[in-house]
Amino acid sequence: MSLIVAFVIGIAFGIALEKGGFGRATILASQFYFTNMRVLKVMFTAIVTAMIGLYFLSVIGFVDLSLVYLTQTNLLPMAVGGLIAGLGFIIGGYCPGTSMVAVATGKIDAMVFVAGMIFGILVFGEMFPGIENFFNSGFMGTVTLPSYF
Repeated sequence: MSLIVAFVIGIAFGIALEKGGFGRATILASQFYFTNMRVLKVMFTAIVTAMIGLYFLSVIGFVDLSLVYLTQTNLLPMAVGGLIAGLGFIIGGYCPGTSMVAVATGKIDAMVFVAGMIFGILVFGEMFPGIENFFNSGFMGTVTLPSYF
C-alpha cells in the first residue's frame, strides 16, 4: 500500500512541478544567474514546511523521528559530489526530479539530460572500486543541525 501512496504522491508532485514551470530548463538555469529566484523560494518554503510538519507530527505522536532514516555524513565526498551535481544542473538546466517531469512532457533536451545522468551513474559504478576509499573518507557519523550546533 505504501508504494501505491508513494506513486500517487510522486505523480502529484510532478504535476505541481510542471504547473509551477519547473519542467523548463530556462526557469531552472535562471536561478544560477540570479534572474529568477522562484526555484529558491519554492524549495526553501517546501523544506521549511516539511521540517515544521515533521516536528509537530512528532510532538503529537503521529511520527516517530527516531525511525526517520538519515544518511551518514562524509563531508569531503559530499562536497565534491555536490559540486559535480551542481555543474550538471547548471550545464543541463535540470535537476534529476525536474528532468523527469520534462521528459514526461516530451522535452528532447530533458531526454538528453536523463541519458547523460544514466551514463554518469554507470561511469560512477564502474569507477567506484577505484574511488571507494575517497567515497568513505571524512566520516562524521549521522549529523543533524541540532546535534552539530
